[in-house]
Amino acid sequence: MYSIARLIDRRTVLRTAISLGLLAFLFWRIDVGAAADAFRNANYVFVLPAVALFAVSKLLVAQRWRLMMLPYAALPLAPLWGILLVSNLANNVLPARLGDLVRVQVPATRYGVSRARGIATVFATESLLDGVAIVVLGLIGLALIDLQGFPTEVFWGLLGLVAGGLLAVIPLAHLRLSEGWTSRGVLPRLPDRPRLFIEEHLPHLIDGLGVFKHGALAAQAMALSFAIWLMEVGVVVLLGLAFDIELSMPAWMLVMITANVVSAFPIAPSNIGAYELAVAELLKALGVDAGTAGAFAIAAHMFNIAWIATAGVAAMAALRLTLHDVFSLGAPQLEGAGGDVRVVEGRL
Repeated sequence: MYSIARLIDRRTVLRTAISLGLLAFLFWRIDVGAAADAFRNANYVFVLPAVALFAVSKLLVAQRWRLMMLPYAALPLAPLWGILLVSNLANNVLPARLGDLVRVQVPATRYGVSRARGIATVFATESLLDGVAIVVLGLIGLALIDLQGFPTEVFWGLLGLVAGGLLAVIPLAHLRLSEGWTSRGVLPRLPDRPRLFIEEHLPHLIDGLGVFKHGALAAQAMALSFAIWLMEVGVVVLLGLAFDIELSMPAWMLVMITANVVSAFPIAPSNIGAYELAVAELLKALGVDAGTAGAFAIAAHMFNIAWIATAGVAAMAALRLTLHDVFSLGAPQLEGAGGDVRVVEGRL
């Protein structure tokens, strides 16, 4: 335990140093005095509809998550929304987006949902749906505006990853394990431990991709993905209005996508520094003056962190989540579920 604690401490120190270094570089790249003026002159009334729109976007994320689980579990929307908010809070605290594991653990401990199914749903199905929406919106944005120096190859690389992921996942989602599959092929020749692991968890992993087997569910989940990201575009537009920034909708789409792509690879605590620098540099490339660009980037990230922290703490209290809910590998506590719950037989 001591060595693990030391490793975490070292990572925290390193990530904090990276954050401070990026912030220092940001302040060097912007006009700090002009940024301070932009903060003083901002019309913060636009923050109120931004808060409401951001909340609705998270509710739609929870609804999409619920749809993705329907092939193997029918869970109520309200607690799923709360679990999602707690997961977002954990992602702001833990490195490498480990907070997403909350969305695997809590449904397992409270509802008896297989962890293998949850992992496939959260980390594969949802990532692919988000990837499709982000790539399409990003390519539309790049096609409608002329932005010199923007790394367009990033979007083409993401397109390749998404296409490859779909080519791998969709056939796997339609795979049918016939009776006696465990006694055929190379599986019987494997050592007991990996063989038993595959036998137990592979069916559940396939179940976690089940939304791709149902055309209507997949279409609804995809439509929700675009709605979610367009709402997040609306959030940054409202925050931009607070700072009197006028950009085209394709430009705001690129701002939103840049902020979220950077957030997907947290190299600093809450990605402080990396987020601000990336957004400010993009806004400058779009013609926004350096001071206003820096002020917007800092304010947008502060808004994001504050909203997620407040909503996450409130959700944790409302759900009465404990460390057991997050970290336990034991039996589910079905009495805490509430609402109508259907779970297909079998769990990890």
